[in-house]
Amino acid sequence: MNNETAPTLAEPSADSLLAAIRAGEASEDSFRQLFLLYHRSVYGFFVRRGLSPEDCQELTQETFLGIHRGIGSFQLGKPFEPWLFTVAANAYRKHRRYHAAGRRQGRELPIDAPADEPGTSAPELKASGGPEDDALRQERIRLLREAIAKLPEQMRACLVLRVHGGLKYREIAVELGRSIDTVKTHLSQARKRLTQELGESPGWREEWT
Repeated sequence: MNNETAPTLAEPSADSLLAAIRAGEASEDSFRQLFLLYHRSVYGFFVRRGLSPEDCQELTQETFLGIHRGIGSFQLGKPFEPWLFTVAANAYRKHRRYHAAGRRQGRELPIDAPADEPGTSAPELKASGGPEDDALRQERIRLLREAIAKLPEQMRACLVLRVHGGLKYREIAVELGRSIDTVKTHLSQARKRLTQELGESPGWREEWT
């Protein structure tokens, strides 16, 4: 009787799966593996925001549909997780906007209402206080988006995973292959740079969080 155990196959990386999908090599199977690799993290992202299991499941599927639609524009070799959680954050913001609009109008908006394209993330707008307030918020959003885009890649990745993904320091370290101290340093430096760029006003912090 052979007691030898079969060797454990290495789990495919996001980079290898994305490359296979882009090359059209068993793309459906590769995308299914990508989903299995990350769906729990994405589902947990929505759970942490207090959504129902049904909404979490629906928005997880919406997130991966966004990934599938936008995968051709993703630059291979860059960290996948920041983009993944940005798409998830977009889905969450749209969910909140649609339900808020439905409550204001006394009805629910249809589930298939048109959505923003993935990857065009912008902080969520707060309740309107009038045209001037909306204009100021839009300007804060524009300046914030530009400031975040100027951050070095690793700082930006840490910030997105921390704020949008809701990941802990250790989880970010694992995702990016960095030490926890490096993650903390990147986050501290990112916030300092944003403060230097945008000033001490809490307005941009409110829009970002």
